[in-house]
Amino acid sequence: MSRLKLKTKQITSVLAGISMALPLYAGVLLPAASAEKPDVSIGNPFYTQVTAPVLKPLWSFSTATIPSSLPAQSITALAENGKVFALQKNYTLAALNAATGKKLWEYGSALAPLYTYSKGMIYGVTQTGTLYAVAESGRKVWNTSLSFSNATSIHPLGDTIYVTQGRQLAAVDASTGKLKWKTAENNNYEGYTDLTEVDGVLIRLYTSAGVLTFPSIIAYDSKTGKKLWEQYRQSMPLTIRDGLVYSIKSLEMLDEDPVNRKVLVSIFNLQTGQLKGERNYRWTDNNTPPDGGFRSGGVYGSAFLDGSNLYVMQGQKVAQYNFWNYTENGKPLKQWNQPLSDHVFPLYKVIQDRLMYYNYSDNNLITMKLANGQVINTKQGENPPVQMDIFGRTMYTGQSDGLFHAYDLISQKALFTVKTASREFQPSLKTGNILIVRSGGKMLGIKLPAAIQ
Repeated sequence: MSRLKLKTKQITSVLAGISMALPLYAGVLLPAASAEKPDVSIGNPFYTQVTAPVLKPLWSFSTATIPSSLPAQSITALAENGKVFALQKNYTLAALNAATGKKLWEYGSALAPLYTYSKGMIYGVTQTGTLYAVAESGRKVWNTSLSFSNATSIHPLGDTIYVTQGRQLAAVDASTGKLKWKTAENNNYEGYTDLTEVDGVLIRLYTSAGVLTFPSIIAYDSKTGKKLWEQYRQSMPLTIRDGLVYSIKSLEMLDEDPVNRKVLVSIFNLQTGQLKGERNYRWTDNNTPPDGGFRSGGVYGSAFLDGSNLYVMQGQKVAQYNFWNYTENGKPLKQWNQPLSDHVFPLYKVIQDRLMYYNYSDNNLITMKLANGQVINTKQGENPPVQMDIFGRTMYTGQSDGLFHAYDLISQKALFTVKTASREFQPSLKTGNILIVRSGGKMLGIKLPAAIQ
């Protein structure tokens, strides 16, 4: 046997010996490896998945970022008359063709994220508090210095533009930009943005400052700004008709019977504020809290007017009355069981013959059919919604995962999906057959399918 063959056999023998020894070594000297078992293991193979056609945006456009120091100023886009009016990152106003995204014109500089559209005009404020008017065509019309750098709202009403800022209120001629008047309430009040004007009288909602806070309404002469009257514990009018103001009164610490409940509507003379009468919409609440406490507001005691129908939230029930056919201790025309929870709040809207509620524990809408009282939880997507909008019978939902879904409000069928790159959404806009999805500081132009336009 050659020396080469002998060495080969020796090497083979040595390797075989090592291979036999390794298992013994591992088995005797090393502990066996094993996976740890979980203390609890629960699986769920079922999950929500929305199946719908995916639509791609026609165009996208970046908008300005809202300063956190001005939470009341949050308007960065409006859609009107086939155009989109967007506040750009450099705080100039741009008009876009809604169908193509093409920029039509630019206006201004250092504009604030607060503007509105009315009758072919855009009214807004600059960051220094100047009110401006620009035509839909991009033509500058006028500007007026108000020194309202923290303005909270702009209201075109009739021939006047009203601007609010805290306790302050200004009136400007809509055609010329001339300042009509300015007024400011004392430190006992803080102003809301709610305004209404009827027959030369402007009514604004305030809240009183102090240990106890209640709403108040103050009426002004719309031409001069002179204060005509004020009413404490009163909310914005349900309606104003034939020279009379109908307003719900806050009854906290006045009438807190937890069983024999009522919503009280005060009636005032529009010009003088004189009390002309009261209406009491009564019910019995046998579902009082264990501590016997008094709950009011929201589902536990509030009301709103839709046409001639007054809807009164009565805890377990919601009642419908003919507002213009009131009788003392009159019975409601209809009653339904309403969704009752501390997490559910009425939106005071009737849409598609449904009362609308919002569940802020899961950020979902609840609807109640007026035809039969059926309560329906709206469609749940793959992840929690962060923005919901309804146009007609279509509900649009932006989710925390960046998906944007459209549903038929009646059938709950998913209609389409848009994929965005952000989990942040702002209110959607619509003009004609173009929907503007707003997500992550961008606008996405979506052409709506013909079936849902």
